[in-house]
Amino acid sequence: MSKKPSDNSKIDKKSNKLTKKSRDVHVVSDHCKNCGTPVQLDQGFCSHCGAKRMYNRLNTRNLLEDFTERFLNIENVFLKTFIVLFTAPEDVIHGYVEGLRKRYMSAFGYFAVALTITSVYTFFFRNWFIDSESFSEFSNGFASGFKSPDTTVLNDYLDFVFDYQSLFSFLCIPLYAVISKLVFWNYKQYNFIEHVVIYLYTYSQVQILMSVLGMLFIWSDIAQVILGVVTIAFPIIYTIYVLYRIFDLTIEKAILKTILFLAILLPLSCLFMSAVGGIMYTTGMLDEFVADVKQQSEIARAAREAAAKAKDSIRRVDSVKAAVQIVKDTLN
Repeated sequence: MSKKPSDNSKIDKKSNKLTKKSRDVHVVSDHCKNCGTPVQLDQGFCSHCGAKRMYNRLNTRNLLEDFTERFLNIENVFLKTFIVLFTAPEDVIHGYVEGLRKRYMSAFGYFAVALTITSVYTFFFRNWFIDSESFSEFSNGFASGFKSPDTTVLNDYLDFVFDYQSLFSFLCIPLYAVISKLVFWNYKQYNFIEHVVIYLYTYSQVQILMSVLGMLFIWSDIAQVILGVVTIAFPIIYTIYVLYRIFDLTIEKAILKTILFLAILLPLSCLFMSAVGGIMYTTGMLDEFVADVKQQSEIARAAREAAAKAKDSIRRVDSVKAAVQIVKDTLN
């Protein structure tokens, strides 16, 4: 017969459970841990900053609950901002300019989220799509169009763009704002800083949408090429839409303003790139960059040659094995 557990063992188990529970519970404070405001013991939220009082230590369950509440809740400010920037962008932008802070995400906060999502997409793009056969064929065709058999220059250029995309994004916003202020010189409701806000939201919206679509279709090489083409047209179309809604323009005037915007942007971009190139040349950074590109090209070429030799060796071994098998079959 099996022995019944003693009362002492039951008490030990209960005490162990209580000890474990006590380790999982925070010491309840009578002050908010975020802003220091006094909080009553029966209050679940701070009356000053609205922070939720945490009773338990961090675990998998409340971590997932926090993630769901912040990013998947339909009332979440990020999702609300993303949706309204499509349906009524003037509400988000004009509201932020007028001091509305709680309903939608702030301009720089939204820009930071966009950079984060874009960085995640870039990681997958560089480690998945660029190494695929379709991209190799595309880069070979691109390089042959310029009569250059070496595709590593294109890959090195893409690496350079990806490495500094956050800096480029940050520099583009004030440039867009300057041009926008020139194009809309007769519209006085927004100053230069408020034009910066317009393009923080607009640029971020485009980056978030294209990055999310890119990650959803990362498995398809053809979809990535199509998205690359869409990336050229969509920012222009969306910018026209935002300007049309914000400044209450007619469609014809919005298109004309966008054409004027692009007409100013292209020469300014050329001047900017020339200035950057001049600075790199005078400081010697250009020579270092060219040397690095050549070095990387040589390394990549050597790696390709080594891989080709390895494949040939494997094919030869397979051929020998096949020949041996044929001889064995013949003898048998």
